[in-house]
Amino acid sequence: MNTQGTIMRYGLARCLPLLAVLALAGCESFGRGVTQAMLEGSSEAAEDTRACEVEGRPFAGIEPYLRAQDARPPSVPGDTERPEVKVLYVHGIGTHAPGHATALRQNLATALGLEIRAPRAKRIVIAHPRFPDQDLGEINVSRLTDTERRRDLLFYELTWSPITQPDKDLLAFDKEQEYVLRRAAVNQAMRSFVNDIAPDPLAYAGQKREPILTAVGQSVCWMGSRSWSELPELTEGTSCGPALPGFGSRLDQDDWVIVTHSLGSRATLDALQGMADLPIRTDPALASFADALSRREIQVFMLSNQLPLLEAGREGQQVVGQTAAYCGPNPTTPGRFFERTQIIAFSDPNDLMSYPVPDQFADRYIESRLCPSVTNITINVASVNSFLGLGDVANPLSAHSGYGPDERVGALLARGAGNANVAPLVAERCTWRETDETLMQ
Repeated sequence: MNTQGTIMRYGLARCLPLLAVLALAGCESFGRGVTQAMLEGSSEAAEDTRACEVEGRPFAGIEPYLRAQDARPPSVPGDTERPEVKVLYVHGIGTHAPGHATALRQNLATALGLEIRAPRAKRIVIAHPRFPDQDLGEINVSRLTDTERRRDLLFYELTWSPITQPDKDLLAFDKEQEYVLRRAAVNQAMRSFVNDIAPDPLAYAGQKREPILTAVGQSVCWMGSRSWSELPELTEGTSCGPALPGFGSRLDQDDWVIVTHSLGSRATLDALQGMADLPIRTDPALASFADALSRREIQVFMLSNQLPLLEAGREGQQVVGQTAAYCGPNPTTPGRFFERTQIIAFSDPNDLMSYPVPDQFADRYIESRLCPSVTNITINVASVNSFLGLGDVANPLSAHSGYGPDERVGALLARGAGNANVAPLVAERCTWRETDETLMQ
C-alpha cells in the first residue's frame, strides 16, 4: 500500500469540503484570514499565467462610444446637448454599501484613459409609488473624463442591498453569544457569511423580486432621462417615470452599457424585459420608451455569471427559440425588446457558483425578444497554486469576487474582443475564438 498517497488523498478529501463551503461565500469580505495562507501561494514575484479565453461573437466594449466624442468640442458646464456615455453597475448577493464598485470604476478609468474625476458623486435615492414606505436603495453617479475634456463617462453604481436587509435582520439573533460560543471559530465565520448571502436569492425568488426589479428599472430610467448637468447633487422623493419631465429623452442620444455581478445579472435581464414588454404600450409615454429601447443595441457584461444556476425553479420565458423571427435586419415578427442584446458572460472555472452560457441554453431559456448574442469569457481572476503538495487549488472567494481590479477585465470591458481595436493586454493575454452562425447553414 502506498501510505504517502493514502495520506495525501485523505488530506485532500478533508480539505475539499471546507473549500466547497467557502466557495458559497461569493464575497471577498469573508474567509481571507482563513484561506489566504493556504491558497495565495508564495509571495515571490512570478509570471502571471492565469488563463483568459474568449469565445463567441465579437463585441466592441465601451471605448468606441467615447471615441465618437472626439469630433465634438470639449465639454462645458451645463451642456445638455452633448451625447454622454453611461455605465450602470448592478451588484449581486451579499450586503453592499455605496462605494462597492470603486475598484471596478477605477479599473475602467485606467483602461479608458479617464483619469480625471468629479470630486463628488451625484446621489439618487430611489423612490417609487408602488413602494412608498420601502427603502429601495440608491444610485451614485460618478463623472470621469480625460485631460482634454472630450471623453466623458458617467458611472452609475446601483446599491439595492437595503431591499433585502430586513430579511437578513431575521437572522440577527444568530450573532448572540449564546449561539456563537457553541461553534468552532471557522464554522462561525462561515455561518456569518451564509447569513449574509443566503437571504438574497431566496428573497428575490419571493416578495422582494419586484422591489429589486424596480430599483434596476429606475436606474435604467434615470440613465435614459437625465444628463449629468440636469442631475442635482441629491435627488430624493422623485420617481423616474412618465410623469417626470424629459422621461426617456436621452435614450436616442446617449450610449450606455450595463455591468452586472452574480444575482445582478438575473435581476437586470428581468428588469429590461419588464420595461420593454408589450402590455406597457397602453401608456403612450411608456410605449415611446419601449420603442426607443427596441432601436438600441446594448452590451451587458455579466461578471461571475449565474444565469444557468438562477434559472432553476423559475417559470420559463414567454418567448424562446424564436430569435430568428424577431431579430436581424428583416424580422418576420414584430415586438422585439432590443435591436440586439450582447451578453458577455464572465466566469472563473474555479468559482463554484458561476457558469458559461452555452448557445443551447440561450436558445431555450433567454427571452428571444431580447435578440441575444452570447460571448463567453473563461478567465482565471484567482491564481491557481499548489496546496501543500496535494494538488492545485484556487481561492474560490477571489474567483467569485476578484473581477473589479483585474486589468484584463478592465481591458475587455473597455475595448472588447474580436475587433481591430482590442487592447494590447487582451491581444497578449487572452485567446480569441469566434463563432459564426452562418456556418450552421
